[in-house]
Parts: sequence; C-alpha cells; structure tokens
Amino acid sequence: MKQALFLDDYKLKLETKKLASGKFQVKFKATSIETADLYGYVLVNAKDTLKEVVTTIKNRLYLHEEADDYYHSHLYAVGKEAPMDSGFMIFQD
Repeated sequence: MKQALFLDDYKLKLETKKLASGKFQVKFKATSIETADLYGYVLVNAKDTLKEVVTTIKNRLYLHEEADDYYHSHLYAVGKEAPMDSGFMIFQD
C-alpha cells in the first residue's frame, strides 16, 4: 500500500499566460520524490491570488494521488456534488 503524500511533498513550477478572456492559463509542473512527475494546466481568474492557485493545484494533486479511479471519480457522486472543474488538466510525465 502506497503512503499518501502530504501537500507539501510536491514542488511546483508555474508559468502563466494571459488569455483574451482576461483569465490566466497556469501551466504547472509538480515533482515529488515518491511519485512520477506530473504536469498540467489550470484556468484561473485574474483576481485569484498566487496562494489560492497553489492551494488549488496541490489539493487536486492530492485527490489525484489518493483516488484509485481518479478519471471516473465523478461517477460516484452523481447529483451529490458540483462537477469537477473542467478548467483543470493533469498529465503524467
């Protein structure tokens, strides 16, 4: 059984790109000693602080690490929770 990572176990590198809509596309690369490197993109509002963006990314990485069926996790909560943010993508390096 793999040990769960804590949010601080990830080191993040961020790059931003301002879109015509006024939102920002944040590209992130997450590295950890215990897991494969991950990268992805998140769409954020201009008013979001850096701390909020980093917290959002780390929380989603934690969910990704913990969920056995991450890609089907929305099926287990149909009608119970808001759908996962479609402006967030995670890939394995």
